[in-house]
Amino acid sequence: MTRHLVQNFRGVHALVIHGQDRNLAVLTETLTKLGLKVRVADPSDAPTIRGALNEAEIIVFDTDMAEAVALAWAGERVAVPVIAIVGLEAPGRLQRAFELEPAAVLHKPLRSTGIYSALFFATNEQRRRHELALKMQLLEGRHRSRRFVTRAIIDLMGSRGIDDEEAFRLLRKESMRRRLTIEEYAVQLAAESREAAKSAREA
Repeated sequence: MTRHLVQNFRGVHALVIHGQDRNLAVLTETLTKLGLKVRVADPSDAPTIRGALNEAEIIVFDTDMAEAVALAWAGERVAVPVIAIVGLEAPGRLQRAFELEPAAVLHKPLRSTGIYSALFFATNEQRRRHELALKMQLLEGRHRSRRFVTRAIIDLMGSRGIDDEEAFRLLRKESMRRRLTIEEYAVQLAAESREAAKSAREA
């Protein structure tokens, strides 16, 4: 199945965290030509960065100031595409930048060529990460629900005198009738069983 990729960035709000120099000029000019709405913040200006994070749909930052950037958005969960601009390839700076989870990298000195590619890869990589995180949450939820399925099968086997295959078949049939997954129906049965037991104790 072909994934629908984002290719047009017109109207996207970009937060550029970079000091005033030629690289910034090249970057902002190119982003503007591509149709993005650009807001610039100095890496040391923590209040401005924090205020702009809520509006930003993509973030570009200078790894030479990665520590200041990290402090500026400390405690903020950045769930938008992030692009790192690498100048000095010092391991400490790269590590700090890596912790900010960039999805693409640009290298100084910046040129107009390569900026669109970074936008493309960062945006679509961030979407892929988000989709994978959602799938993992779903799988983890199903894994936690499996014990309820096992419990429901055992209960059916005991109450109806049937084997595990027949119990699973009945469980699946009833869950389909209710338009639930087997896991959802099993969790529902467990909740009903707990409520019935509670009522019996209080009677």
